[in-house]
Amino acid sequence: MERRDYLIKTFSRTKRKDFENYILNAIWHRLDNPNIQPVSQQYVKRPNGSYALIDLYFPQLHIGIEVDEAHHFAQIDADQLRTEDILTALEEDANTLKMDHIIGAVEENSTSHFQIFRIDATLPLHELHQQIDQVVHHIQQKANTRELQWLTYEEELERVKRQTSLSINDAVAFKYIRDIANTVFGKNNKANQQSYFKVTDEITLWCPQLSPIIDGEVRSMAGGWLNFLADDWSYIDESNKDVNTVDERLKNLEKKQKEDRTLAVFAKFKDNLGINRYRFVGMFKLAGISPDDDRFLRYVKIGDSVPVTQ
Repeated sequence: MERRDYLIKTFSRTKRKDFENYILNAIWHRLDNPNIQPVSQQYVKRPNGSYALIDLYFPQLHIGIEVDEAHHFAQIDADQLRTEDILTALEEDANTLKMDHIIGAVEENSTSHFQIFRIDATLPLHELHQQIDQVVHHIQQKANTRELQWLTYEEELERVKRQTSLSINDAVAFKYIRDIANTVFGKNNKANQQSYFKVTDEITLWCPQLSPIIDGEVRSMAGGWLNFLADDWSYIDESNKDVNTVDERLKNLEKKQKEDRTLAVFAKFKDNLGINRYRFVGMFKLAGISPDDDRFLRYVKIGDSVPVTQ
C-alpha cells in the first residue's frame, strides 16, 4: 500500500469520534514528517488477559497518544490503571528496564523507552492547542535522534526472519499463508494456501478465517466453518454448519484429541485499513467442547509467542 493510502485509511478510523479525530489529525499535521509512521488503535494485551487499544501509536518512537474525552473524568482511576497496564505490557514485551507514566505535561528529560501522553479533549481551544504543541514538540525531538524509515512488506518479512520469536504484540500482518510458513517456520512454499497443515513435529499452522457476529449470530465466511476469536484472544471456538449432531461433534473432538497438536494460529481478518491479512494471535491447544455453546470445539491459548525458525 502506498504511504498516502495508508495515512488516509489510518486517520479515517476516527471519523465517528469527533474530538479524537480532530486531535490526532492536528498532531499528525503539526509533525509534518512523512517518515514517522502512525498506527491508530494499536492492540496491546493487558496483564489481566484483556486488551487495550492505544488511540495513536508511533512504533518507531515508542510513543502513544490517548485522547481523554469527558467520560474519562468519571473513570480516572480505571483509565490510569489501563495506561499503566499498557506500559507494563510494552515493557515486558520489549524487556526494557524502566518506563515512565506521563500524563499531561511533557517530561523533557525522560529516558523511557515507551511513553504515553494524555490529551484533555475538554480543554478550551487555546489550551488544547498548547497541549497538542507540547506533545508534538516531544515527538519531534525524539524523531530527530534517530533515522526513521517505513519498511516495505518484503523488508518487514526479512526483519521477522531475524527475530528469535514472533509475539502477538508484534504489528506484523501477513498477506499470504505461504509467507507465514516461509518466514516463521523456514519453509520454501511457493503457492500453498492451505489453512491447516503441519509445520514442525510439534506445531500445526492454523489460519482460520474469523466469522463476523451479525445480529448476535456467528456467520460462516468459508466452507461452512465458524471460527469465533474471543475479544481478549484467550480462546477460539470452532464449528461447522454441516456438523449437526452431538455424535458428529464428539467424533470430531475425539479425532483431534488423538492428534494432540499445538496450534500456531494466524487468524485471517480484515485489518484496520480494510485489507485481508493474517495476524498471529497465539499458540492454542484443544480443550474440549465450548462451555458457551456445545456446537463448538474450544481451543485455549497457551502462549503469546512462537519461535522463528532461523
